[in-house]
Amino acid sequence: MLFAVELIVSINLAGGRLVFTLDDAYIHLAVADQILSGGYGVNLGEFSSPSSSIIWPYLIAATEAVHLGGWGPLLISAAAAAATIVTIMRLLEGCGLFDAAGSWLVGALCVTTIFIISAVALAMTGLEHSLHVWATVTTFAGLAAAAQGRAPSGLQIVALVLLPLIRFEGAALACAALAALVLLRQRRAAALAAALIAAALLAYAARMHALGLPLLPSSVLLKARFVEAAYERTTAFSAVTDNLILSLINPYGQRLLLLGMAVAATACWLRGDRSALIIAGAVLAAVGGHVAFGQYDWFHRYEVYVIALAAVAWLWLVARLRPHLDARVATALNAPLLMLLGFAAWPYVAAALATPLASRNIYQQQYQMGRFAREFYRHPVAVNDLGLVAYRNPNYVLDLWGLGSEPVRKAKLAGHYGPAEMAALAAQHAVGMAMIYDRWFPQGVPASWTKVAVLHTPFVTVAAGDVAFYRTPDADPAEVTRALKAFAPTLPPNVALDILSR
Repeated sequence: MLFAVELIVSINLAGGRLVFTLDDAYIHLAVADQILSGGYGVNLGEFSSPSSSIIWPYLIAATEAVHLGGWGPLLISAAAAAATIVTIMRLLEGCGLFDAAGSWLVGALCVTTIFIISAVALAMTGLEHSLHVWATVTTFAGLAAAAQGRAPSGLQIVALVLLPLIRFEGAALACAALAALVLLRQRRAAALAAALIAAALLAYAARMHALGLPLLPSSVLLKARFVEAAYERTTAFSAVTDNLILSLINPYGQRLLLLGMAVAATACWLRGDRSALIIAGAVLAAVGGHVAFGQYDWFHRYEVYVIALAAVAWLWLVARLRPHLDARVATALNAPLLMLLGFAAWPYVAAALATPLASRNIYQQQYQMGRFAREFYRHPVAVNDLGLVAYRNPNYVLDLWGLGSEPVRKAKLAGHYGPAEMAALAAQHAVGMAMIYDRWFPQGVPASWTKVAVLHTPFVTVAAGDVAFYRTPDADPAEVTRALKAFAPTLPPNVALDILSR
């Protein structure tokens, strides 16, 4: 019901259209379309690896094949969120947490669970994170089954195999879960999952090699601190140290560390329970992996999987601990338990409240830029924030940031990317206009480019409120002016195009 309300309000604010809260979702949709055409990337005949997930573009390609458009990733994400809630409720009921709890505690836990996995807001990003949360929680449920002497189900094995394929961060929990299954005497299940993971990763590596692409996608190579250390010639140790410091000062990192300490403390109480210690160790390994190497936020999505994992693991450990506690002590634990879970879930409550505004914000900026490129200008363009401009655009789109354009990515990582390279690439692809955030290019733009307009939009989840429109030497000035003048009156409320007199 909450998600339905969120969806209806978001569509209403976005001019009656389904628009995701982040432009990144449309990168995957563009890649999915190229997969269906036999390619991989955002431009026909040009290979690139902008997707942050191995398997997500292929799943979306299936929905694109039946012309679902944005509804495809939304349906997958919403179904994954619903399945995650069901999995958690069954897990907590099965471990006896609800047996001695009053109806108020059960209700509070149910509501908190909805938000701690960001079931209301996360699906509206249109990205793979809801599926990642499902795979994470389902993998944990498989470990809980193994702790009771049962082999993980087929679905739980599938979830474990999918972890590193959905998000590279999932590799930490996948490795820890495989080790835990071995220690819990489920070696056959561990061997099967390990073989499937290895086969999938080898197939992906072979595919990327055949296309002449790096093993890691551009989003990882251009954004991850650990990878940045390699091309900035700093040590891996300093990259990990920087991430640890970030985890200590970041509100999401602080929440994760608190949940990790709660897991560790409860495991200490259960130090005579070998199975509980093994599972707690696996969870803490995943938490440690994210603290050392992971990222946070960007509209409440990067860390939600590990927050959900730590929270569910803690509840499971508390359920194992309760029979060993005096009834009054067990009851007294309810308040701090709910307080910590509520504290961890609060950012995702805020995300749910902000989602309709974020959807409208993407509609106000990137959706309008996409309209301009496809319906008004209709020639090759350049951008620095790839997504809606590239999705279903028959014309070439040059990504000046590097996610969707390999020459840009290579030049940036080599340390020789600036106005000259931008001008050369634009000329190579007959790019007539560039729509960029000026502040993303501290070295400036090519001297041959002329700023002809500025799109002014509100600021919620877009990276900047103003988008500068540049005309390159390959464009016809009269045609650009006509396109801008025809485009300006079609903009939604609170959005303005300032056409400069040049």
